[in-house]
Amino acid sequence: MGRRYLPHIAMVALASQQYLAIAFICSAIPVILRGNGASLEFVGLYSTLLFAFTINFLWAPVVDRWSLNRLGLRRSWILWTQIASTTVLGTMAFLNPKTNLVAIFVVSLALATIAATQRIATLGYMAEALDSSERPLGAALLGWGRVVGHVIGGAVCLQLIEIVGWCPALLALALLLAVFAGWVFAIPEPLLCKDRSRSPQRLSIFAILRNNSLWTTAALIAPGVLGIAVAFATVQLRLVDLGFAAADIGWIGALSNVLTYTIVAPLTSAILARMAPQRGLILGCAVLAIGFGALAIIDRYVGARVSAVASVGIVFAALAVQHVTFTNWFLGLARPGNAGTDVTFLTAAMSAFALLGFAASGFIAARLGYGVTLILPGLGYALSALLAAALLRQSDTAAPGERLMLGRTP
Repeated sequence: MGRRYLPHIAMVALASQQYLAIAFICSAIPVILRGNGASLEFVGLYSTLLFAFTINFLWAPVVDRWSLNRLGLRRSWILWTQIASTTVLGTMAFLNPKTNLVAIFVVSLALATIAATQRIATLGYMAEALDSSERPLGAALLGWGRVVGHVIGGAVCLQLIEIVGWCPALLALALLLAVFAGWVFAIPEPLLCKDRSRSPQRLSIFAILRNNSLWTTAALIAPGVLGIAVAFATVQLRLVDLGFAAADIGWIGALSNVLTYTIVAPLTSAILARMAPQRGLILGCAVLAIGFGALAIIDRYVGARVSAVASVGIVFAALAVQHVTFTNWFLGLARPGNAGTDVTFLTAAMSAFALLGFAASGFIAARLGYGVTLILPGLGYALSALLAAALLRQSDTAAPGERLMLGRTP
């Protein structure tokens, strides 16, 4: 029984490792660099490092085909990317954040690329190690691992640097990454990978670009992702404008993140386990659309500070529901032998849409007000739900072979 749940436990450890690196890059390093006199322009460049997660589908076919050692296809990539992350972080420990700015940027880019590569292998592992009834729980655990990684890579890392200094703190984090690598030896290689890990197969990124099912899915999720990205980018800025202290804002965000992935994400996974992934997608988007509609109405009748704090909780709850719902659907759409590539392409599309939402968020809030930023997610999720319902009706009338392309089994 215990071995049966090893893949689920591994989801938390693997996600924690990846998002520890992401949080370290996006939360800890900018604060340290700015505190050591780096210009705002240079610190701002660090947001471009996450572009690796938008283009990682370009090398996903390689991760889906070639095993690196006898551990197997998925586990070999997970192991070596963890070893690489440990090595890169250990190297960064010996750089000076006051003088080695360019070197730190280059090493951070390498760390982001490694984390983006490991994400391909992890998503492929999930798609092939978990059956359809287990995927909602796996998606929830993946989200919880993200929270753990963000807490360690952000808040804990900054606290550790303040206490013991840059070099000892980074070496301690590198050691933690090495410990995470041990999980690879405790989990089984998915059976689907064993027969093909060393068999020659044709690699072509054009096969992804010609896959109409993936493009249809990307277009469907776009409205919801764009809307929630606008809200996420501005919800804490509203707290700043209302005079909340920076530390208080940090704790409001952290507690909202932990609570939603502890309560909302598991609840969502339990509901999704009882229905087909696409029907779960429709339900999830519909509930979120109604929730943001209600929030936009309530926002007019309560105090600004109460509404602003509640908005943070609603946005993080929406992200938890979106993560579990979309990930569960993506895993169900993945083709055998191409799971890492297919799911990575869809998560890369989400990343691209989110970047567009982030870019537009400031202009929308400045010209139309914060209230509009809470309306847009509701409109976006409503449109995504309608598109998913239309796709479901189309698949109901399609031939069995076409249903597979639309993401439903006959």
